[in-house]
Amino acid sequence: MVYQSEDIFARLNEALDAFEPQERQDLVKQVNGVFEFQIKKDSSANAEVKVWHAEVKNQGVIKTGPAPGNPDITLYLTDEDMVALAVGDLSGARAFITDRIGLKGPMMMAMKLDVIFRTLGMGPPKGAEGDLGYDGFESSFLILQIAEYLHVLTEEERKAEVAKVKGVFLFNVKNGKGDTAVWMMDMKNGVGLMKKGKIDGLKPDITLEMKDKDFVDLFMGKTNGQKAFMTGKIKVKGAIMLALKLDTMMKDTQEKIGFFKSKL
Repeated sequence: MVYQSEDIFARLNEALDAFEPQERQDLVKQVNGVFEFQIKKDSSANAEVKVWHAEVKNQGVIKTGPAPGNPDITLYLTDEDMVALAVGDLSGARAFITDRIGLKGPMMMAMKLDVIFRTLGMGPPKGAEGDLGYDGFESSFLILQIAEYLHVLTEEERKAEVAKVKGVFLFNVKNGKGDTAVWMMDMKNGVGLMKKGKIDGLKPDITLEMKDKDFVDLFMGKTNGQKAFMTGKIKVKGAIMLALKLDTMMKDTQEKIGFFKSKL
């Protein structure tokens, strides 16, 4: 039985083979994971399943068949959705939120699918609306997930979220190299907005400064928000009560969409 995904994986391999050794190692360093793809021919219960794997942890290879050893992440999706991801009609973040992809493993690793596709010349075009990422920041995947979550809510649901929070947040996040990523989240006006950089004409009610790892740990629930504020892992300027609302909002979001948890 012919799978459209066969062509996608062949094209990915061609792109990977054309890489210089340093380019391949850069991709491996950025992704650092082994993916297994369990792809159903269609959405029917007894549909045929074909398996591929992408080892993007040591050498950087994509092959047919199960991953050697235990993969870091296993993805379950249809042939049609695999193609949609690869050609950019469907982003990884939106696919996870709308349950078009099932997964076993950490969501943070799954979110790096877009990195693989983009680096190999596929997936959502960089710079398109909704692209909030900074190279070298794992926080980018969190921000994109939050933005996609807002997009899949109805207008009334988004207004309700804004009414609960009533604040404009500015995030200044530093990575291990000393680079800074800036995002602004407007949960005070309209239906809410997440933006890379600052929003023109809008002043933050609260500014939060933190390291990339601490931001990830906070959103994944590994770090308690209040404790992070008290120990100085997160520095706050402005309306401190909004920091507590942010912590609550993130917990609510995790419960609603299964943030960073396996869905199978």
